[in-house]
Amino acid sequence: MKTRPPTATEDSAAETAGQFPFGINVEGLPCIKCPARTSDLCGALSDKNLPALFQASTLIELRKGETLFLDDQPAQHIFNVITGTITVFRTGPSGQRQVVNFLFTGNLLGITPEDHYGFSAEACTTAILCRWERAKFEDLLILFPNLDRQFRLISSKVLARSIDLAYSLGQLTAEQRLAAFINQLHERQSKMASDPMTVLLTMSRADMADYLGLKVETVSRALSKLKVKGVISLPASDRVVIIDRDHLRRLSQSA
Repeated sequence: MKTRPPTATEDSAAETAGQFPFGINVEGLPCIKCPARTSDLCGALSDKNLPALFQASTLIELRKGETLFLDDQPAQHIFNVITGTITVFRTGPSGQRQVVNFLFTGNLLGITPEDHYGFSAEACTTAILCRWERAKFEDLLILFPNLDRQFRLISSKVLARSIDLAYSLGQLTAEQRLAAFINQLHERQSKMASDPMTVLLTMSRADMADYLGLKVETVSRALSKLKVKGVISLPASDRVVIIDRDHLRRLSQSA
């Protein structure tokens, strides 16, 4: 894991004029062109208030497969994904792994009401994240009410996805689970995607199987069925193109 402090262009004249808080020239701020600038978290702040979020952060670089933190470690940090994919999972007493979420650009990580993480996180691909010390992040929530409201909204979305996963595992067939998964990825990725109908599968088939409670070969068969039905196309192993969005939605909502 590599870490580096943030850097930005200082502009003492602007600071004196009161144009930019915290002594930073906003035009030289990396946050302005960051892939996660319009994310749920960072999008809650105007450009002039970004320096506060920026100065409290540290950049984290992870190689594919590298651990960010482990279940039951002290929850000392909050993270926001800038690039790459993060896999969130739990490991049972028998060593069996259950993937509970995949996080992409703009997704927040480390939210927990406890003093320790209740899950583990690792890089599914090479990844870059912003990291804040939990205490400093909580100070920012007090300083910026908009940020606090958005943080609460993000927390509620995390809960909603957990409910969706529980429903999928308990009620849907393999094909329906995969349809629901692709539909969810589409909704989460479309805001940042260059092609709104293309869904990136940056995780392995094994990770998908762990998330959906299926075997790897069952995931492959379900993908093939959706392709044969004309719901999706598979131009490459790491991407899906949605052909019939209405059919995909109907499958994902079936019980």
